[in-house]
Amino acid sequence: MGDVTGGEMSDRERQDDRDRRDDPNRWDDPNRRDDPNRWGGGDWWPAGGRPGAVDPRATWARAGEDVVSFATLRAETGRLARDLRSYGIRPGSSVAVHGVPSFTQLWCVLALWSIGAQVVWLEQSLSAAERSALLALSTPQFVITLGERYEDAGVFVGECEVLVRRRPGGRPARTGHCLVQFSSGTTGRPKAVGRTRASLLAEVARLAPLPLPRAGERVAVLEPVAHSFALIGGVLHALTAGASVEFPVSGAPEALVAAAGRAQVVLGRPHHFAALAGAAPEVRLPLLRLAVSGGDALPEATAGAFARRHGVLVGQAYGTTETGLVAADLTGAYGPGCVGAPVPGVRTRIRGGVLQVWVPESPYPYDPQDAPPGGWLTTHDLAARDPATGALWLRGRDGRTASGAYLREIEEVLRAHRHVTEAVVLGPDPVEAHVTGPAELTGAELSAWCRRFLADQEVPRRFHVVPELVRSASGKVLRDRARLRERGWAPPPPAGRPGRCR
Repeated sequence: MGDVTGGEMSDRERQDDRDRRDDPNRWDDPNRRDDPNRWGGGDWWPAGGRPGAVDPRATWARAGEDVVSFATLRAETGRLARDLRSYGIRPGSSVAVHGVPSFTQLWCVLALWSIGAQVVWLEQSLSAAERSALLALSTPQFVITLGERYEDAGVFVGECEVLVRRRPGGRPARTGHCLVQFSSGTTGRPKAVGRTRASLLAEVARLAPLPLPRAGERVAVLEPVAHSFALIGGVLHALTAGASVEFPVSGAPEALVAAAGRAQVVLGRPHHFAALAGAAPEVRLPLLRLAVSGGDALPEATAGAFARRHGVLVGQAYGTTETGLVAADLTGAYGPGCVGAPVPGVRTRIRGGVLQVWVPESPYPYDPQDAPPGGWLTTHDLAARDPATGALWLRGRDGRTASGAYLREIEEVLRAHRHVTEAVVLGPDPVEAHVTGPAELTGAELSAWCRRFLADQEVPRRFHVVPELVRSASGKVLRDRARLRERGWAPPPPAGRPGRCR
């Protein structure tokens, strides 16, 4: 365990601590037994990790050649909890966790929850500037850094060093959320989103009847566990069911194949399934019974290629950081355009063509003014509901061009071009398209292609042919014009009449 810097409490920290102790309704009072959202102290995570629930010698998780049993999970989590308490972390402390994906990272999160601390999870892929901005927003009392020597390595390791620092000016948790994550920020700045103990356990319970991994099975979690569905649908569900988790040691295709090849269930994003579909001819996934994509729209080409290659349809899981899983078509029965019916216990409605999800309390720990009106959270996803099955079909985001065309429809036209591999269209006005393709692909060619299928006023005014689309820290394609320009991928239009560029 690393050294702690800035161990003395500031005047504001002392006042916050006094206010919290003097408040008779404070959420972390150990004498309050009637609060369903109280998450301080004790082993409250799912039953698979508790003594007697599974054979302690059984495998909890594996990454490459590193194998961890359930007994080791409990021992390491308990050891870390003791060490973290020695650094002053208590129930109600706010702790940012950042660093290399690892078993140590998961032990750390579970240890903090067992103490009763609030975890502010920062993804490894954040830039230093993005991380500083999120720390300034969340003002945690402590920052835990994991595996500093692996920074930007893009790997999953077994164990790594843990450095605990006290952050000057940090504040105790302001709400009863046990987990604070940050939305993908694809259409704007990332937003802090909180989940309570009750909401996490409710989501885990909703997953139980779904055909996810069962006791004794293995699930390959290909995306970072800092992502909501990987953490809850992968790690926490596996703990509940007594299943084991397979992590790829890196994002390289051979690492993805190795993890998926040992699993009955694979959870990932569209690009993971594209990589598995394009694996070497000798590659087989002999145990696979379920493949589930989430986090972004699943292209039909990817779904078709994977099904032809491995004989299993790719299903979809749809949700948001605020709500967790909303709808699922895990077996892929409806096809790529449909995300399935809402899972039991989730209330949805469509207003003005936009999908809304009911949440019992505000998920925004630092922005109480943004609480969803009446509890109905707007997803900004355009959707239609099948009256016969209740299944939801997504039609894109809630932006249209000036002529009324949906941006997703323009993207589909562009993806149909034989030289375009990916496309994202920004709008509503002016409309510009970012596409990936070969160097010889030009804006003029793309404009002519679009005019074959779209009205003239629906054709993007500018085209950017780029080597790859820009993605957020969570791996989603960025759809915010200002953030793209900050990164130099979307230059402002020239003075005068907007033209077209390559």
